[in-house]
Amino acid sequence: MRHDRLDRYVTFRNIDTAGMTRAVMARVLDHVAKGDSPFWPYFETQRALAHSRGLDDLRVLHNFLPTLKELLEDLDDPETLALLEELETQCM
Repeated sequence: MRHDRLDRYVTFRNIDTAGMTRAVMARVLDHVAKGDSPFWPYFETQRALAHSRGLDDLRVLHNFLPTLKELLEDLDDPETLALLEELETQCM
């Protein structure tokens, strides 16, 4: 049974989950565009597949959380890593 997408975010009232997700994904997509990891083409494919199934970017980020954290550390991007960890703490 599918639940209304809005129900998932009831507990995030007064938290800009959508804005935080957009900010993190924009920074991740900057890395995707740079092609600075062989992981990115796979990530793009999986993101498109998730979207085709009605899943949002918060779910995509959650699905790849450990990998993204490791990559961001390896890519020396503490700003994006901090945003991702804040998103994790507040919204996942």
